[in-house]
Amino acid sequence: MIVSGTWLNSPRPAVIAAGRGSFLNGVEVNEPRKPWPLRSRQAKLAAVGAGALLIGGLAIGPAAIGAAAPPKYPAAEQHKPSPVPDRIILIPTATPATSQRVSWRAEATADTAQAEILIAPRALGQVQPAAGAVTNVKAIASTPVNTTLGYASTYHTVEFGGLRPDTRYTYRVGDGTNWSPWTDFTTAAAGFEPFSFIYYGDAQNYIDSAVPRVFRQAFGDRPQAKAIVNAGDLIDSANSEEQWGQWFQAGGFIDGQVNNISVPGNHEYSGGLSTFWRPQFPYPDNGPGNAELKQTAYTVDYQGVRFVGLDSNVQSNASLMAAQTAWLESVLKDNPNKWTVVTFHHPVYSTTGTRNNPNVRAQWAPLFEKYGVDLVLQGHDHSYGRGNQVAARKSTTVHNGVAYVVSVSGGKMYALNNGENWTGNGAEVRSTSQNTQLYQLIDVAEDTITFEARYANGEHHDGFLIRKNDKGERTVNEIRTAENTVGEQVTVDKTSVRRAEQVKISAYGYDPGEKVAVWWRERDDDAARHGGGNGNGGRNGTLIGYEKADELGRVEETVRVPSSAKRGDAYVVYLDSEHQKIASPAITVTR
Repeated sequence: MIVSGTWLNSPRPAVIAAGRGSFLNGVEVNEPRKPWPLRSRQAKLAAVGAGALLIGGLAIGPAAIGAAAPPKYPAAEQHKPSPVPDRIILIPTATPATSQRVSWRAEATADTAQAEILIAPRALGQVQPAAGAVTNVKAIASTPVNTTLGYASTYHTVEFGGLRPDTRYTYRVGDGTNWSPWTDFTTAAAGFEPFSFIYYGDAQNYIDSAVPRVFRQAFGDRPQAKAIVNAGDLIDSANSEEQWGQWFQAGGFIDGQVNNISVPGNHEYSGGLSTFWRPQFPYPDNGPGNAELKQTAYTVDYQGVRFVGLDSNVQSNASLMAAQTAWLESVLKDNPNKWTVVTFHHPVYSTTGTRNNPNVRAQWAPLFEKYGVDLVLQGHDHSYGRGNQVAARKSTTVHNGVAYVVSVSGGKMYALNNGENWTGNGAEVRSTSQNTQLYQLIDVAEDTITFEARYANGEHHDGFLIRKNDKGERTVNEIRTAENTVGEQVTVDKTSVRRAEQVKISAYGYDPGEKVAVWWRERDDDAARHGGGNGNGGRNGTLIGYEKADELGRVEETVRVPSSAKRGDAYVVYLDSEHQKIASPAITVTR
């Protein structure tokens, strides 16, 4: 049995690795797992179990089991609809603080499909809602979909309007006689409020066996999540009733209480968009305006985050791509939200094989960088990759550009390509993983976004922290370790100086407000020549003063070369703080 580590949603990472794991916000994020101790009875049963199973006093060994395997339960029986609602899923509207859509499947007619909603009561059952507390809402759409299993599945959509912001509601859907269980959701706040969401790459394969544990683990780690982002390829065969049934079963009750933000992948297309897509996912019709892109390219503003969904499957269609690109720029340019998250299927920088998406990269990536998109969440490559443009690099552990992520949640895997598609296009990959299923937890606060990728068993794989001030300036910070918080990380505007001349320095990776001591020190070899040296920047040197890191965790200062500096010697500016001990390149005093 494995107990997962804890990830705190703190706006300030205060960490230094001193032992086995790495830390973020003061919490070990790669904690070794410890098995529960076996009691003696458990140990004995485990030993016996290899030979025989004790049931009701009878010893049953392998030979006692019938030779013929039972028949597989037919998919048409497993997934056929009934009057009782299933496949219930929350779909955000363009106004999630005051309205909410829900879609579901059931054998019901357009005139009987309906829902009931009320502000979440303390109890139901024997406790009946007060008179007038329950509102009945008729479905706005009922769409039959012919399936591969020989029957039609009818999907219904209801929209609840006139809701109160940041309020918990209870609802059920049905036909007036056959109802779903009562389920709760909470509307978005009218303005910014911190929240969490979950992101998955391709589920696609092994949806009935390997995917459910990923979905359940992610929800167990973030039960308060307000949204789930799927970056395409939810299933393998676009119009497979069986696979869509498996996908909904994998999410189970979670889908009915957490908003879903999905975009189609190439496997949602087969001679056109899946016939299931729009009936199941009636997203806001606020995209570019092309009929082909309806409810595959759309935007949702949620508590200070603008989510933008794009359809990268049309990248070879020049007119649809141009329309989508123009629309993308319009929603990025006129964006009242502090944070922006974009999701689509085909990566800007592919992580596997010889895959390459030049139209996506050429048309969309410049807009992401220009307008300060924070996260680009992608799929398609069945592996994990996270990186950024090289030009955005500010220090060993910090950049100020867009964070591009590719991930996979399903059981089909591809081998990594050593990052060629990144490095060949001006980018760098900072974290990778192959042959692993992952889920991502994203915690949004007023000035920070905390991102963590975990494996299916709950173990930490990757993480970073985005800080942003009210001017829109940003830093993207790696998790601190013992190795990346020392060394030559202070940048200087010159490496050849005269005494009393000024040198501009900058450094990153601090906590906001962290106190930093600024030293002028002899480089080790010169310090040793003068009889000093401690392996950490030479002698104690001259204390220039103290600085405080700004809200982005950076220190920018002007240092005057001391008059005591010796001509011909090399020095470093050394910054000493609670979390970092870093130095500049050598600075030579010429006179």
